[in-house]
Amino acid sequence: MSKIFKLEEAEKMKQEGVYTMSWLASHHEGAKNFRAVHYEYEPNWSTNKTHLHHARESVYIILAGLAKVHLNGELHELGAGMVAYLTPGDIHGIVGSGPNGLKMIEVWSPVGPDIVYFEDGKEVKQ
Repeated sequence: MSKIFKLEEAEKMKQEGVYTMSWLASHHEGAKNFRAVHYEYEPNWSTNKTHLHHARESVYIILAGLAKVHLNGELHELGAGMVAYLTPGDIHGIVGSGPNGLKMIEVWSPVGPDIVYFEDGKEVKQ
């Protein structure tokens, strides 16, 4: 079921004080093999939480602002026009945003549950 829509019409999920996530491609739109979301992070947000996926590949596409990305123990700052490709097993996560916040798109596959969480580098149950 193909669909054309405006970003503001997308189904949204808000995590107060962190981000608003807009679903671009999910099971609601009929996407079976991948997911795509648009994030708008609050300015100067930060966390010490990361995660990994055993099978999932992801792409972060930075549209505006600054993303502080943890990738396998290293911190990277990505600005507009930059892309991060993440492979299965990478310990990663958006761990902060800049003073103007962050707008980005994430696309991933496969879609099934596949996540291990870390806080301060130690595995935690969620």
